[in-house]
Amino acid sequence: MRFEPSPSSQLDILKIGQEEAALVQVDNVLQDPSALVRYAANEAEFIGVDSNLYPGIRAPMPLDYVEGVVRALDPVIRNTYRIDGAKLAKAECFFSILTTAPSDLQPLQKVPHIDTTDSLHFAVVHYLYAAQLGGTAFYRQDKTGYESVGPERAARWIDVRDAMLAQMPEMSGYMAPSTPGYTQTAHIEARFDRLILYRSNMLHSGVIPADVPLDPDPRFGRLTANLFIAYRRP
Repeated sequence: MRFEPSPSSQLDILKIGQEEAALVQVDNVLQDPSALVRYAANEAEFIGVDSNLYPGIRAPMPLDYVEGVVRALDPVIRNTYRIDGAKLAKAECFFSILTTAPSDLQPLQKVPHIDTTDSLHFAVVHYLYAAQLGGTAFYRQDKTGYESVGPERAARWIDVRDAMLAQMPEMSGYMAPSTPGYTQTAHIEARFDRLILYRSNMLHSGVIPADVPLDPDPRFGRLTANLFIAYRRP
């Protein structure tokens, strides 16, 4: 099975927050995005994630999809983020489905997070579900003013984050725009076959509506393709 790019894709570069961080948004990514959902439903093997804070299940993705997306995004990343001298180091990719109830979340799953402090790492979210299941939001930590976290900011960010977590009600659930200690700087709405790309050190969180179905079936649940693309300087 091949997953061909759409000839009618639309690419936009957005600026996020006070730091004006670049975010790449692509609509109409694939010629037949439903084929990717069918693959997830019929062939992918989903398992729980123990070593990661993702609140759900994941499965490996087909190699030709990963190669095609990385090949298409590589020049976009280089031009947008001005990393022409960097070498592509690795790419990881998973299907992900949200399955964890709000009452079962770990504390760190209730606040915005980063994937890494490395500014040469990039995250990709490819939405494979209907818009009403929620998109992705980006945040500023109010006390520090941080919207992204590099190595020099990490210790301060963690100290402030953990202090805020200690004050959160035990029954609090997924992130909301009004979560104390954070200001939402942008909300990217989900759309079937929309893809977004951003630096992995940006503070972000999924937008999870209160009535979102926690269905593990890829045909009905909150299914995304998640890629993590890493570069390194020579």
